[in-house]
Amino acid sequence: MVDPNGAKSNLLPPPVMIEEVRVENKPVPWHHGNNEPLRIQPGRQQFEFRYTGLSFVAPEKVLFRHRLHGLENGWSDPSPNRTVPYSYLRPGDYVFEVTACNNDGVWNQQAESLHLIVLPHFWQTWWFLGAAGLVSAGAVAGMVSFAMRRRLHRKLETIERQRAVERERARIAKDIHDELGASLTRITMLSQSARDELEASPAASELDRIYEQARDLTRAMDEIVWAVNPQHDTLDSLATYLGKFAQDFLAAAHIRCRLEMPIHLPSWPLTPEIRHNLFLAFKEAVNNAVKHAATTEVKIYVEIGKDVFILRVEDTGKGFSMNGAGNGSSNDPLRFSHGNGLRNMSQRLDEIGGRCEVRSVPGTGTIVTFQVPVGSIKTTVMRIDDNN
Repeated sequence: MVDPNGAKSNLLPPPVMIEEVRVENKPVPWHHGNNEPLRIQPGRQQFEFRYTGLSFVAPEKVLFRHRLHGLENGWSDPSPNRTVPYSYLRPGDYVFEVTACNNDGVWNQQAESLHLIVLPHFWQTWWFLGAAGLVSAGAVAGMVSFAMRRRLHRKLETIERQRAVERERARIAKDIHDELGASLTRITMLSQSARDELEASPAASELDRIYEQARDLTRAMDEIVWAVNPQHDTLDSLATYLGKFAQDFLAAAHIRCRLEMPIHLPSWPLTPEIRHNLFLAFKEAVNNAVKHAATTEVKIYVEIGKDVFILRVEDTGKGFSMNGAGNGSSNDPLRFSHGNGLRNMSQRLDEIGGRCEVRSVPGTGTIVTFQVPVGSIKTTVMRIDDNN
């Protein structure tokens, strides 16, 4: 072929030959034309391929392109360089290919190739990785199993300690009830019997005081026994006890009691601290209604809200001003709002994570609301109207 200037075009592409393969700057024995793959020992990182293209017309204008299958997808840009280095090859199979073009840009379509295998270390082999994976999975499973067993063991220990504490509480409650209760009952009976025999004696008034004191101690002992006994560590037991206490206490004061609570209360477990603090706060509210409100009726509501147990005490007495100042008399309802009663109720509810709210307006009565977060349940309401 002749170009427009009259010169003949070179249509013969230069043959390509891979001359040498160097690993870690050392030549690797390799014979051209050998179909066996070249195996590289593990741990080698520096690779270099040297090649050439034969051309007698213009050898300085021969250009080369190369690619390494397994690492590169496409051919490199044409370059006169006759060497190509690689800094690191992962273990695996590779095929190095190189082709060349002459001074007229005619490329050799038959690329020279070299198959090489970079061998892995034993810890890089599939069987070692698989075994390591199985060992790791087994180790993880063993650790998880050990942690679960340890956690279960701790939980069982905690349950056992709780049961031991409950057994001790039950024993204390039984001892108090059997020993102190019997003694107080005997004192009450003896004092009343002696009172009947000494009707006109000056000692009769002292016997009355002994009788009243013994009866008060008996009631206090019953409260302690109830608080200590683990059989009552449930919400339904608490509500039942509060209702009975309010009815007995208000009946003795000749005040009408209206009790409204769900028909079925859930048996949620309550700690002794929650029962004890809530009972004392409730007792304070009922006692204040009797002493200061001058009421004829007290309403007690038990409600189950969303994640909260609500206990409300309402009276129809004279109420008080939340922002006023009292005169300091024993009958002044403001003593309730500014004295230790409200503060003690709030503190007791704070200790169990609850809240105490007091609302009152002069002439309309007082509402005391206790809220304790314990759970939620849908209930039907039952009303009890106690007329004294």
